[in-house]
Amino acid sequence: MSPYFAVITDSFRSALASRVLWAAFLAIWVLLATLAPIGLREDYTTTFRWFDVHNGTRMKIMLAEGLTAADAEERPAGRIAAAMPEELQRQLRRVKQGNEVRIRLNLLTDALNDLIESDSAKTERDGAHSTADAPTEPPAFAWYDADAWSSTVRLRELRQLDETADSELSDSLRQRRSRLRIEAALPGVFESRSVRSILLTYAGLEFPTDFQIDRAQFDTLFNQFVIPLLVNWLLGLVLVFLGVLVTASIIPDMLQAGSLHLLLSKPISRSGLLISKFIGGCAFVTLCVSQLVLGLYLIAGGRLGVWNGRILWCIPIAVVIFAVFFSVSVLAGLKWRSSIISIAAAGALAAVCMVVGIVGGVVNARVVEPDRIVGMTTAGDDLFAVTGGSGLTRFSPASNQWMPLIESEAGSRDRVLQPVALGTDHVMTARIRNGRFNPFGSGSLDLVILSRRHDWKPQPSVRLPDATERLLRLDEQSIAALSSADILVSDQSSILTAIGEEPLTSPGESQADQPTGSTSEARAARTDGSIRSWFQSLLTPQGEAASSFLSILPPDVVLSPPSRVVQVAGERSLILLTTDRLQRISAENGGGNSQWATTDQTALPRAEDRAPPVVAASQRWVVLAQGDLPVRIFDAVSLEPTGQWDTEAREPDVPGTPLELIAISDDCFLIRTSSGHCDVVEVTGSTVNHLAELPIDEIESVHWQPEALRSGAAAGTLTVAHDVDRITQFSIERPGGSSDELRIVKADSVAPSLSIWRWVDFYVVGALEWLTPQVVQLGDTSAAMVSGNDSLVIGDGESGTPEVVRYRIAAPLASCGIFIAAMLLISCVYFSRSDY
Repeated sequence: MSPYFAVITDSFRSALASRVLWAAFLAIWVLLATLAPIGLREDYTTTFRWFDVHNGTRMKIMLAEGLTAADAEERPAGRIAAAMPEELQRQLRRVKQGNEVRIRLNLLTDALNDLIESDSAKTERDGAHSTADAPTEPPAFAWYDADAWSSTVRLRELRQLDETADSELSDSLRQRRSRLRIEAALPGVFESRSVRSILLTYAGLEFPTDFQIDRAQFDTLFNQFVIPLLVNWLLGLVLVFLGVLVTASIIPDMLQAGSLHLLLSKPISRSGLLISKFIGGCAFVTLCVSQLVLGLYLIAGGRLGVWNGRILWCIPIAVVIFAVFFSVSVLAGLKWRSSIISIAAAGALAAVCMVVGIVGGVVNARVVEPDRIVGMTTAGDDLFAVTGGSGLTRFSPASNQWMPLIESEAGSRDRVLQPVALGTDHVMTARIRNGRFNPFGSGSLDLVILSRRHDWKPQPSVRLPDATERLLRLDEQSIAALSSADILVSDQSSILTAIGEEPLTSPGESQADQPTGSTSEARAARTDGSIRSWFQSLLTPQGEAASSFLSILPPDVVLSPPSRVVQVAGERSLILLTTDRLQRISAENGGGNSQWATTDQTALPRAEDRAPPVVAASQRWVVLAQGDLPVRIFDAVSLEPTGQWDTEAREPDVPGTPLELIAISDDCFLIRTSSGHCDVVEVTGSTVNHLAELPIDEIESVHWQPEALRSGAAAGTLTVAHDVDRITQFSIERPGGSSDELRIVKADSVAPSLSIWRWVDFYVVGALEWLTPQVVQLGDTSAAMVSGNDSLVIGDGESGTPEVVRYRIAAPLASCGIFIAAMLLISCVYFSRSDY
């Protein structure tokens, strides 16, 4: 081994003699010295940013109503609006008059921030004046009044701050309290933000802005975005390019007369000599990369507090990237004995890899993603699906294709609500124009009905409440529309009558048994001056908005984002998750226009996790899962916590971020995660037991159709969308509850015919990606290794399925490894058979 080691050492020494290498060392040291002063500190989230506003229209309407109401001084929103600048007040009065007034969100948030500062300054003045005898100036208008805020729904954090004396609060906590008071006065307006935010500093100086994320979210951002970005660009391009420049001369110099003969005179084979030179070049790059990555690791830990040892995995990944291009440089150097041609060959490979990566990304975004199934429902034997391109399709067994009902478009700004079946002959949904990033969208929002009688063609029905994000069928006669701040109910008879069809009746039910009384009469009886009563009337000054729908949200419930609403299986009850509390609301009687009231609730610790929460409820248990937090279990009746499933116990059986929970019986639940798997688990009360995993990967969406709802029993059909748009159905049965074994039987599987562009993507682009080394995709590998997760969840998923980015971990490594081995094999054969 000593001759081979001598060759490796000689190659390493020749690389060390390069001036380019020392220039690279100097650049690395300068970069690390520049990054070293970066730091951070945590402080309370006290100010509003424009992107904190979840529902800007609702905020304008609430401020306008509060400002112009007769009892404005008794309304928190009125007191806030009265303290705003006069120009904003003038515009808000025009909103109340029904005029279309555009007020930029940053103007409103700046005005609210001024109120926060004024309240904090007033508290300081009051504290100072209490001990001073000097006369003071008349105080400005105080927007906060404890009596006015007594009727608001306050978070536990605000209640604790209100109970604390001002003298015991720091300036940041007083500003935090003011922000929470504004959020309580304007419920359903703002996104839920972390209690503490990260503030970046440089050499002790704060950056002019702060991130509205907590420490855990900052760590996730750093590990899953910053580090992969460095690997892809800084390590993957800059250092690899410099490495190729430095090592390109190793092979041509070896082939010079005298040098090669001296090396071959030693007891060493030609193949061994070539591979030793290759390892020597890689050792040189390892030295450069190690300095940079180790320096970044120390800066991240010492300055940012992110002590993540997995960052060191970037060293071997960067060396693999270099080895791909160096293997081509070696072959070119053997063939043409020119350093310039070796560099050109490596550069040409880099260009090819970049082009193939860009083409693959464009085709995936423009062709594959619009066809991806993100939501499903069944009506009889017909299957309907929402696609990633905001389209609606129906599967046709005759043609073995998805037939478009609403066209799917790449990059569409529209949003199609998850379809809901009304029996076996009708399906309801809605298309919100420009609603992907705006809950209100643009234009009127109509409920769309698909009827078997009309060959499933979309037909507009009644007007939906503004900002509707989800549809839910409560029972045989009631439909619920969940908006960004309210829950409203209508009856199926008015919905079907609007499209000219007879109302549905349940077996054994007569028309006389259906809810009576017009919705307008019921609305008049329910009008109590609450937010919801004037909110809907102001949205459409020319007429009452969504007159077919009636609000059922109790006055003590506020849907503060992120909120989740699920129905208790087999009951006329809803479970609501709103920020820091879990609530159960139930109908007081079975009528369609019945009053709903809060029956039980429990306070929850504020979750500091980037992932959206998911909830499912059976008649026995309520299960709550969020990100990497433990899965929590609550009694479905009292909502008292009964146990939890720790993350360490869950991840071996159910890895990934929970995306969906479905109750299939009193004790059995389906859990779909970002890893692309779906599992069946059993809730015992104190913990969760894993029962089975579906034998399918790359799951995009699931739909459960129960066939029986009885205590402890599970029976039904699970439809699974996977691998973009393939469909597989399973029959799941557990007849006797926990005493019987769970049976999962594959019932049917369908692979729709590929369109022309999908065929091109699968056979042409896919072949190109495997024929070229997937160096661009190694960024996914580094992100997975550094973060410890195999996927990334983007979005909260309430208005649609959250976007999931699954990292390709093994495939890029295998592709690059095979390419390196093939290039070295060709080089060894050529070198062994050539005469120099």
